[in-house]
Amino acid sequence: MIREGKVQDIPQIINVIQDSIRSCVDDHHRHESDIQAWLERYTDAQLMSDMLSNDCWVYLIHDQVVGIIMITDQGHIKMHFVAMPSQRMGIGSALYEHMLSKLSLKNISKIDVDSTLSSIPYYLNLGFQTHRPSGLDLNQTLYKYLF
Repeated sequence: MIREGKVQDIPQIINVIQDSIRSCVDDHHRHESDIQAWLERYTDAQLMSDMLSNDCWVYLIHDQVVGIIMITDQGHIKMHFVAMPSQRMGIGSALYEHMLSKLSLKNISKIDVDSTLSSIPYYLNLGFQTHRPSGLDLNQTLYKYLF
C-alpha cells in the first residue's frame, strides 16, 4: 500500500534508508567511512524538514515502511529508497509510478535525480537520460522529460 509519508514514519524511513545504502556495495565497496558519510545526511531533523517542504510517499507492507520516494516542487527526486529485503519486488517502480500520477496535477515537465552508480541502470530503464554520453560516473544527475 502506498500513502503519503508522515512525520511518525521517520524512524522506519531512516531504517529503510540505512538498509538500502548498506546494500549498494557498488557505491561504497563496504568502506565504513563512506557508508557513515552517506548515513549522516539522513537525520530525524533533516527528514522532518524535507517531509514538510516536499511531496513524500511511503510503501507499506504489514504496516511497516519498506520504501520511500520524495520529490520537490521543481521535479527533483530527493529520495528513492527500498529496504534490501523488499528490493526487486516492484516496490521502487510502484512508488515511482505513484509519484508520476501525482505530478500530472502539477506543471512539471522535467524530473531529475542524482543517481548513484548502483541505481543508474534502474533509472535508465525508466527512461531517464544522462547529461554525459561518455561513461557513467559514480554519482550522476539523470533527467527525464514528462509529456
